[in-house]
Amino acid sequence: MFWLNIFFIVIIVSPIMYLIKRLLRSLFNIEKTKKKFFSYNHINKWHARIDWGLRLVTVVVNFILIFLISYERISILSISLVLVLLIISDYLVRAFFEWRYTDNPKEAILTISDMVILLVSVILVFGMNLLNLNVS
Repeated sequence: MFWLNIFFIVIIVSPIMYLIKRLLRSLFNIEKTKKKFFSYNHINKWHARIDWGLRLVTVVVNFILIFLISYERISILSISLVLVLLIISDYLVRAFFEWRYTDNPKEAILTISDMVILLVSVILVFGMNLLNLNVS
């Protein structure tokens, strides 16, 4: 049931992200840029270094969360707060480099909109306990 809930959440959030991106592209006249599907799409070397550093921190934090969930009683609020902070840091770094170092700085608007949608999704999923987690 857990994976089915995740599947439905992804099925609901993905089209919302697509539609909002499309709406923002038309409102702000943002040109569509060609990006590879399974690529990191780093803007420059600094962005690559910072992004890999954030990924390393994310992996370490996730292992710590798994440990805390397994051996300690940790609240869903704590888990969601950590996930929210990781999402914010990742998307803000990407938005900053898109705004500052690309030919099309309006792409940062789309990145920030993705961040907001994901944040609202995470807050709703954990706040409403849509995954039926038994962690108190």
